[in-house]
Amino acid sequence: MSTKQALLDFLDEVEYMIIKDIEASSEEFLIKTVGTTDRPPVQFLAEVGIFNSFTARYIQSPETIDPLTIESNAELEAVDTKRKANILVKKGFNDLRKAITNLEEADLTKTVTAQWGVPITIAHYILHALGHSMYHDGQLCQNQLIAGDDKLHWSGE
Repeated sequence: MSTKQALLDFLDEVEYMIIKDIEASSEEFLIKTVGTTDRPPVQFLAEVGIFNSFTARYIQSPETIDPLTIESNAELEAVDTKRKANILVKKGFNDLRKAITNLEEADLTKTVTAQWGVPITIAHYILHALGHSMYHDGQLCQNQLIAGDDKLHWSGE
């Protein structure tokens, strides 16, 4: 299996899990702050979509984009419904999938700059984006657990 295909397969898996967890959450749950979280789930889910879309743009044209201009706080703060968050999440995964698909296998080893100023490969950058998505899905699952929902929504059961 190529690195490109492995990244696409991993993206599909991460997307499936986060979408299932969003679908299992009510509007009321997603728009309120739970436990020690300082922002409602809709906002950190929106961040997933925004960062994945940014990553898609960046890996296709790293020389034209400043890696420190990832997200707009205004864009995040405007997300106040499950629908808006879900749209951004799905858009982000679709944008990233298209970007990976359009890359050549050799492009994955090209060096770009991470947000913290360290050179990493494009494949590494994609893994950071997917890891970021998983982190926020874990945050959502933690909030679900705090609220009494202990079901594994993406287990296939």
